[in-house]
Amino acid sequence: MNQLFKLQNQKTWKSLLLTDQAILVVNKSYSSEEEFLEKFSEKGMLKERLEISLLDVRRIAHAEQNNTATITYPKKDSDTDLLLEFVSVADQQQFVQTVAKARQFNSDTQHVSTWKAISSPVIGLAITALFTYITYQDALIIEAGDEVDTSGRRSLYKQAFAWLGENLGTQGTLIAGGAIGLLCAFLIYKNLKSKPVEIVYS
Repeated sequence: MNQLFKLQNQKTWKSLLLTDQAILVVNKSYSSEEEFLEKFSEKGMLKERLEISLLDVRRIAHAEQNNTATITYPKKDSDTDLLLEFVSVADQQQFVQTVAKARQFNSDTQHVSTWKAISSPVIGLAITALFTYITYQDALIIEAGDEVDTSGRRSLYKQAFAWLGENLGTQGTLIAGGAIGLLCAFLIYKNLKSKPVEIVYS
């Protein structure tokens, strides 16, 4: 039953091999099942790998028409979640259906929790507010004819905010931050009004 899937998890997993007994994931890209199996156990600098027995999979969940899936499995003394981002919805569906069939899971359609529905836009709103504040303060300094101190730790970030403050100005910063904030607020309202649907296999 070996099936190789490419993943696009940011900064982590790149390949997944589904076998009759386990789910194998690694942060390296492989082009064939043979190459994956040959190199999976090899040690290497910055190489990460994970093996989950199919019998240990407790739950699989994914949003409708989405290329991600979350596997719940035991780790030490508690259950943990593994988010897998496939390159396509078709790959995700193939993986989920194969594992669900092997585990004889039943599917159930549920609305996600309130926090899960709005967490991404809420975080986006908070980050937007923080970045807008920093850029606005830099713009005030520049418009007053002074120079922004970009020395010390995280100088690249300081330079980036100073550049934004110089190019946007105080008014432009408020307009840009306000526009992004309104978008986040709209997404919060939309997701609260109609919570996304999640398909759960267990």
